[in-house]
Amino acid sequence: MKEFMLFISTEGDPMASLSAAQKQQHVQKVGAYIKGLVENGQMKAAQPLEMAGVKISKKGSTFTDGPFNESKEVITGYYHILAGDLDQAKEIAKADPRFNDGHWTIEIRPIMKVEGIN
Repeated sequence: MKEFMLFISTEGDPMASLSAAQKQQHVQKVGAYIKGLVENGQMKAAQPLEMAGVKISKKGSTFTDGPFNESKEVITGYYHILAGDLDQAKEIAKADPRFNDGHWTIEIRPIMKVEGIN
């Protein structure tokens, strides 16, 4: 099995248009999805991310920092999963029920194994 990072992102707040009951259903559906992946041995970790943060960069000898959300799309969470290959990782991502509750994007990246680091 290979390891993959799935970065969950969205524009704005798709949850804002949902009623309190719909938000609760969303949380339950996503929770059940994550629980199923854990039970199948495919989920290593999953967490939402706070909207506040900072992005740092370095050009030459100077560091700059600023708000990371200069674009409309913001990473809102991640999954660290196990899958046989990229195609299986895509199928796992496509099964995420959050796609039924607004516009979401999941970027799938294989984790590179480097001797001596991991």
